[in-house]
Amino acid sequence: MTQSSFPFGSSSISTEDQSSSYMRMAQVDGVFATSETGTDLKVTASNASTVSVAAGEAWVQGTYYANSAALNVSVPTNSGGGSARNDLIVLRRDPSADATTVQYRTGGTSFPTLTQTLNGTWEIPLARVTVAAGASVVAPAGVADVRWFVGRPAVFGSTAYRRPPVRGQLHIDNGTDIYVGDGTTWNLLGRAEPPAAKTYVPVWSNQSGTAINWGTGTTNIGRYKLAFGNLCWIKIQLQVGGNASAYDDLPIGVTLPFAVQGSTRENFLVNFTSANSEGSGVGLAMVFPTEGTNRISRIRFPVSDTASGTPDVGDVNSANMLTNRPFNIRTGDIITITGWYEIA
Repeated sequence: MTQSSFPFGSSSISTEDQSSSYMRMAQVDGVFATSETGTDLKVTASNASTVSVAAGEAWVQGTYYANSAALNVSVPTNSGGGSARNDLIVLRRDPSADATTVQYRTGGTSFPTLTQTLNGTWEIPLARVTVAAGASVVAPAGVADVRWFVGRPAVFGSTAYRRPPVRGQLHIDNGTDIYVGDGTTWNLLGRAEPPAAKTYVPVWSNQSGTAINWGTGTTNIGRYKLAFGNLCWIKIQLQVGGNASAYDDLPIGVTLPFAVQGSTRENFLVNFTSANSEGSGVGLAMVFPTEGTNRISRIRFPVSDTASGTPDVGDVNSANMLTNRPFNIRTGDIITITGWYEIA
């Protein structure tokens, strides 16, 4: 096996193959464009015997290519039978010709395959062209855009100051938040988080904003994990250490680690277990954005207005959780809230 490395003072780049090998490591093949909907090197047809390749730039196996004006490419007449012919327009790097050029390749019932020989002829696709049987012209619908595009390395920045959101560009904010540009805005893809969930301290209060004192020895746990873009999993568990003050008609709530997205309500599963012979209940914890986007403002349990017998639909109801209703929350009682929500 022969080893080689360059460029060094004693081993400079001196051949086309070395240059191609060196530069193709720096960028993938493709057309330079700010969007896949752009016209850079795009092929179009207009019911003529030629198709047009728009101006643009590209990179093919370490070789730069530029076309400064619209280029007309002749379409051979399909005189080979009663079937449509499937052709291919490619950008071809040909070291033997010392050139990268647009080429028209005729096919048959199938499209031609790309020629890709390392350090030899190498093609990337621009368009598929379908020529009707016996035709010498191509309709606009007969051209399918199949351009490859160059890749974009991820860039770093901060939330306070970002570069313009180039379509397809990855942007990493503050070392952890990954965004992708769509040409108009940066969209959150996800956050780099450790495998384990993180913790925070939930703050409990009633509807008027008064903090609730659950007593000495209370266990108040908040855990969260960010995943799947801007989704957040939470678990809140409160084990009461003492009897809290009664706040009549003031529902209790608790803070979230992050504010919710938009103006829609978010729902979480809640379980209450009494250590004081009041049984247990399963209900919903809800975010009302009109009352605050960073906290659960209602915890509700299903109840019935019927004193006895089977309730009908009109009797089914739900009750907000207060410190003393529908359960009298006392020492040892446990409230657990779990679920997912979309963060801002």
